[in-house]
Amino acid sequence: MNRDNNHIERIAFGLISSREPKARRKLMRTSIDAVHLPLCSINELKLLNFLDPEIQLIKNYYRETGEEELEKSKKNNVDIIFREDECYPPLLSEIDDPPDFIYSMGNKEILKKTKIAVVGSRKASSYGWNCLNAILPQLCEVGLAVVSGMAYGIDSMAHKVALREEGSTIGVNAGGLLHLYPAGNIALVRQVIEKGCVISEFSLDTIPRPFYFPIRNRIIAGVSKGILVVEAALKSGSLITARLGLEQNRDIFAIPGRIDSPISEGTNYLIQQGAKLVASPRDILPEFGIILAKPTKDEKFAFSQDEEAILAVMADNDIKTVDYFVEKLDYPVSMIISLLMGLILKNIIIEESGGYRRIKF
Repeated sequence: MNRDNNHIERIAFGLISSREPKARRKLMRTSIDAVHLPLCSINELKLLNFLDPEIQLIKNYYRETGEEELEKSKKNNVDIIFREDECYPPLLSEIDDPPDFIYSMGNKEILKKTKIAVVGSRKASSYGWNCLNAILPQLCEVGLAVVSGMAYGIDSMAHKVALREEGSTIGVNAGGLLHLYPAGNIALVRQVIEKGCVISEFSLDTIPRPFYFPIRNRIIAGVSKGILVVEAALKSGSLITARLGLEQNRDIFAIPGRIDSPISEGTNYLIQQGAKLVASPRDILPEFGIILAKPTKDEKFAFSQDEEAILAVMADNDIKTVDYFVEKLDYPVSMIISLLMGLILKNIIIEESGGYRRIKF
């Protein structure tokens, strides 16, 4: 059997079996493969828990189903990457019931890179943005690809930092690649496709639905060596991704947050459960086998205008309280705290004795 025929039957097998999860689970416990499925009798297919619509497809339109999907992918510049292809993410093969093929738009070569997933709240704060700006640039610089789900909040921020730093980024769609999600983020999604790639295990015409997000999350975890959680509630998709990562033997990292913030409860909980606390890129890179040289005294940092204002009132070595910054700068308390946490992550200041002290000048 030639390669094209083999691919067509495997596509058909994947599409039809994914329509009926009960049948797919039962099918995976048999030796029936893409070639032999249409040879099964109707009674055998019923015993496998296939319903009448799927049985009709298998018996009468099996190859047509695969051919139609393959032609549609070519027409829309979508690559179908099979498990034996060199661009198939190596770690994805290790998960339970890995997809036989995935769909990709953009530069599929990026899928060969070592990857770190970044996930978090859709209601991310400026603190989350500051954290990503402090940590991701160096991860991009050493060549790690940033994987996320293209949703609002932390996902979008992670992709934006990677794009700004001219690093590699991979989006994982919660539906088929002909229905990119979320629609309100389409400009960013297009950028990810243009400079990175977007992948999915769903058939091209699959419309994103809430129950597809945990399936999407298993791919985010599956392709990545580690998962960084930034601002997440206790009951959130980010913690589902972290749990899936643990099941897949991935490294779990979490950035600590304020104890009075609902979107820090999940990250703080993960740290309590053994996730590695992250305060700088140096807390992540050794887990990827990357050891950075110690920073020199002359190392330069890029600060925002507001960060510069904070540092300007820390010219001496005295400890300053939050009230002190509010009085001097007339910034809201929440903004002051966010800026201070960002400078802590840059290792410029430390928290000490109820206040903050500058340690680098």
